[in-house]
Amino acid sequence: MKGFVSLALLGFSSVFGAAGASAQEFSPREYQRDIENPTQVMVLGTAHLSNAAEDWDPKVLDLLLDRLASFKPDVIAIENQRGPTASKLWSYRSIYPEAAATFAGRALLMATVAGLSLDMDMPQAEAELRRHIGKVGDNPTPAARRRSAALFAASGDPYSALVQWLRLPSSERVPGDGVSRRLAALLEDLGGERGEGVLLAARLAVRLGLERLYQIDSQEEDVLTPEESDVFAQKVFPLVGERYNADPAAKERGKIEDMTTPDSALAAYRKLNDDRIERRLSEIEWLGAMKEQTEGDVGRKRVAAWESRNLRMAANIREASARAPGGRVLVIVGATHKIWLEAYLGMMSDIEIVSTDTVLK
Repeated sequence: MKGFVSLALLGFSSVFGAAGASAQEFSPREYQRDIENPTQVMVLGTAHLSNAAEDWDPKVLDLLLDRLASFKPDVIAIENQRGPTASKLWSYRSIYPEAAATFAGRALLMATVAGLSLDMDMPQAEAELRRHIGKVGDNPTPAARRRSAALFAASGDPYSALVQWLRLPSSERVPGDGVSRRLAALLEDLGGERGEGVLLAARLAVRLGLERLYQIDSQEEDVLTPEESDVFAQKVFPLVGERYNADPAAKERGKIEDMTTPDSALAAYRKLNDDRIERRLSEIEWLGAMKEQTEGDVGRKRVAAWESRNLRMAANIREASARAPGGRVLVIVGATHKIWLEAYLGMMSDIEIVSTDTVLK
């Protein structure tokens, strides 16, 4: 009997071992072979345009916008915090002081202003927004669109609120239907800013007749202690930064100051989306951080935080892509994120990564 039990357990172990080996080899991308119309995702790496000099002319982006419009995305995703994420960052600002102050402020300010006018908190506005969007149809009245703008703002989505605002005729961009004078002024201020969320994403969404943008960033990583962050800033970052700035790839990368004409702006974006350049810079920045020896391996911890953020971003993009199965998704993010997001999204079961070369060259 003991021998039988031993043999039985041995057999079970063999089967379990084989199953375990099989599970390790599984990849969701295997399903892509059986999907006739995969969801096409293009990740555009960008410089952060808010860093441009005061005399820089955003009109140099017109040719780039023409090229991006030719992709005809059904969904546009941007590197900004979603309402619930912004709310969490602010609620936990003792833990995320820098991220809360830098990335949650606008969304929460506009949500507060719009919420006072609508008499709704952020979750209530989100619930009402879903009902409202489902009722207004494809050709909403100006009053319905103003209410959409107010609800998007109150739900913590200022860039989608801006899309609704800009889709109104200029004569209809007035207070009313939940848009207070203060909110109207905030929307006008946002529309005058020069970040890529406005100059690329919102303008493109209006041009293509889209109703909203999808905010996919998530700066809520909880890896480094304040003391470890100081060690990284003092001991790892300067060394990695010195090697980064000295490398030819950093000098070759596209820069805002190179964007002086529509053609030169397109050329700069080709360089910002050059895999060869980005792979080299990633090797210097992230592999370099991991290889720096410090007490507590803070470099490796910082890379874990970076990977965690990109994984959450990829999850948010994947969720947004479900709005258009078999359609097209344009993701606009800082250039450093591009190759990481393409790697993660390329593992998904029905996603096809489309090279930016198809529109930039």
